[in-house]
This record gives sequence, C-alpha cells and structure tokens, in this order.
Amino acid sequence: MNKIFSSIVLASVIIASGCSDPKIDKIMAAKAMARNMCNYPDTCTFSMWDAPIVDGNKVTLTFTAKNAFGVPETNTMTFDVGY
Repeated sequence: MNKIFSSIVLASVIIASGCSDPKIDKIMAAKAMARNMCNYPDTCTFSMWDAPIVDGNKVTLTFTAKNAFGVPETNTMTFDVGY
C-alpha cells in the first residue's frame, strides 16, 4: 500500500511539473540502493515522517526492513548517487 501511495504521489508531481526534478531522480536511485542492501528487499519500507534529505549528490533516507533473523530493523543511511 505504501509503495502504491508513493508511486501515485511521484507520478502526480511529475505530471504537474511537466518535467522530472533532479532531486526526485536522486531519491529514487537512493531508494533502489537501499533495497539492494536489504536481506529481504520486499520488506523494505521508507519512513513517511523523515523526509529524504538531498544535499548535492548525497541522499539521506530512513528505512525499515527485516534483518537476517526476520526482525524489522530501522536504519538511517546516506547514499552517494553520483550524478
């Protein structure tokens, strides 16, 4: 449900602006990097309360995913998206 809501919001923003915002592209790349780091990427959810912080090519995200023991774990990490 959270992914569907995020997709709808993202699509609305892109359609309303008429073009893609470079910050959104960086956030989407960082989210993909976060999912790739998780043991169970299908359990990865991103915090709606802590908005992503974009500072140049660095994006800070807060996400929760199950660890190797199946216990949900919340992490805040900074990713270098490099473009």
